[in-house]
Amino acid sequence: MFDSPRKLGILAGSLAFMVLFPLYFAWMPLADEGLASGGAGPQGNWEVSFIESEVIFQESAVLEDGDTHITEFIVALDDIGELEIGSVELIVQCNDNDDPGPGFTDSVDGISDLMDVEGHSSGDIEDQSADGTCAGGNGGFTIRWDVTTNYTGESFTITSSQKTISETWNDGGFGIGTWSATLTAEVNSAPVVGQIVDSDEEFDIIWRMVTYEVVIEESLA
Repeated sequence: MFDSPRKLGILAGSLAFMVLFPLYFAWMPLADEGLASGGAGPQGNWEVSFIESEVIFQESAVLEDGDTHITEFIVALDDIGELEIGSVELIVQCNDNDDPGPGFTDSVDGISDLMDVEGHSSGDIEDQSADGTCAGGNGGFTIRWDVTTNYTGESFTITSSQKTISETWNDGGFGIGTWSATLTAEVNSAPVVGQIVDSDEEFDIIWRMVTYEVVIEESLA
């Protein structure tokens, strides 16, 4: 069988084919899977949920007309650990219940200064401003920053790879630093014979940070 170069060549080709043929069909599904997921691992149907926790910082300030108050909320890396930051809120509450009538309602303005917060210099976390009156028993304003883009904390089902999901739902290292805002009060005092009613206003200030852990489970749907 091996008495000529031609027969030896056929034998070598046959042996090579016997080895490469099964290797090719074993490799092809892995290659297709990588291409379909952009090289991010195997595709699947996953149920994505979030285990949330929150950090609250509260203070209060009594301000007269034109007074300002700087409030700060410090987020250190040690405070976060392995968790991601979902959102940060600044809530300012006030209740002007000691004025004689319409036209004398107090109000408050707020503007943030996030220069020392990771993500501000890149434009991922931007300064905001807001204002609100202190009427109606639920006065003031709320400012919210989504540190993780489009974070709501709601569960969902997706067809993707676990790696892609993990890369999507993270804070990118943003949110660490000193969150600061300046509040300015507008107190409309009503003159009364012999005295002035409502010469100042009390403001309750709440910083609320939501952190989370991503939970990825195989969907049963």
